[in-house]
Amino acid sequence: MKLREAKKEPPMVKVAEEQQAGEYTSTKPVSGDTPSRSAFQVFALCQPMYIDTKIENNVWMKGLKGAAGEINKERFMGEWYNFYRLLAAESLVYLIPPKKGLQDQTYVNSFCFLPHFKERDTIILSNFTAPGRPGEEIVAGDLLKDLGYQVVKSPYKFEGEAELKYLRDNIYFGGYGIRSDIKTYKWIEKQYGAKIIPVKEASPKLYHLDCSLFVLDPENVMVCTSIIDKITIKAIEKVADVHSVSEAACNECVCNSVRAGELVIMASSLRYLAKDAPEYPKERKKNDEAEKICRDMGLEIMYIEMKEAGKSGAALSCFVTHLNYRY
Repeated sequence: MKLREAKKEPPMVKVAEEQQAGEYTSTKPVSGDTPSRSAFQVFALCQPMYIDTKIENNVWMKGLKGAAGEINKERFMGEWYNFYRLLAAESLVYLIPPKKGLQDQTYVNSFCFLPHFKERDTIILSNFTAPGRPGEEIVAGDLLKDLGYQVVKSPYKFEGEAELKYLRDNIYFGGYGIRSDIKTYKWIEKQYGAKIIPVKEASPKLYHLDCSLFVLDPENVMVCTSIIDKITIKAIEKVADVHSVSEAACNECVCNSVRAGELVIMASSLRYLAKDAPEYPKERKKNDEAEKICRDMGLEIMYIEMKEAGKSGAALSCFVTHLNYRY
């Protein structure tokens, strides 16, 4: 495939100002409008009311001990609201009600929308592997049913949009091997007519697909090619142009970004780091890789601080799930 022609003027790079501070199946037919039919980009988020790190359910959390792993909840809330404000300015945002006892609910891995399935607006609810996360899909499912979606829980292990990334038409990429079962994608293909390119996850630090693959637009994807086998890379290249990023940049969350309109929103703490700080070179390299790709495509990057989420082993893309797609 060919790259889209870049815009004549290179995009600016912006930095957002930091603010301190069960089985479910709905058979209800869709009648009237649902968020997926909106002319605007639509997302679901969940306020981090009960964020906690008591249950260590990923390798990043297990590496942070004592004060280093304690979340500053006031700062976390400020970072989340800064992101929410930015995203709501570019799109329509629905809020999933937070429920006490669900420490990771603000990371909306509880479902995935299937935009290609035109017969009925359909949501696949997660079937969590990670401890402490089951129950999130029930709260999300109740809201989504009220919005008019058909809601079906995956019969196999599956962790939502973080694992199933939509490209265009009926084409998706599906991450498996750590949190999600490849049987989920065979089931979705059979039940809903999707075409899913399976991507085996190899790094325990990049345990969801959104850590190593980011869909830039319907023809372009950012991919950590060094950790994905050559056969899979060739399969991806048949449907999209691949923009390679390093494993080091992925460990700094380059692929955990969010596309909203013409913006690529990316988490970065670079402007708060001294140049002699140990983290500075890694963060600078990650930003440089992303800026080159986005500049060539005529996309604008906006950087936003989201440091506290890292204590949960989470990143920016974990906070959102699509309810439609508008590029």
